[in-house]
Amino acid sequence: MLTRRALFRVSVALPLLAVRGPATVWAADLRPRRCPENECGYLFDPDLGVPEHEIPPGVAFAELPDDWECPECGTPKYLW
Repeated sequence: MLTRRALFRVSVALPLLAVRGPATVWAADLRPRRCPENECGYLFDPDLGVPEHEIPPGVAFAELPDDWECPECGTPKYLW
């Protein structure tokens, strides 16, 4: 039997998931990420996407191709 506290935790956690096909994307993947290069400062925002590089809005950082690089300075995804 679930307590009120357990039900609250579940009700808070469920909206944090966005299901896209067979994979599940966590809310942390949908937060903006800043390029780790100090001089660059590029911000990847999943809500905006990168239209000039054919990345549509709504694509989480984890869903970007493995060979994706920062559009400003070329830092590879694996260093982010």
